[in-house]
Amino acid sequence: MRLGEPELEAYVKSGEPLDKAGAYGIQGIAAQFVRRIDGEYANVVGLPLARLRQVLAEFV
Repeated sequence: MRLGEPELEAYVKSGEPLDKAGAYGIQGIAAQFVRRIDGEYANVVGLPLARLRQVLAEFV
């Protein structure tokens, strides 16, 4: 999907891309531009909590 100038301009004016690595956060306004995720959503957003819980459970 190619974004048009109006969509890009509105996104930049929102201020959201100004504090993001890569200029977008999948959990924010830019989520509307993401077609799909390969893998776990938590890995895309940050720490993979399900995997972390598994690893920590091995030590308890």
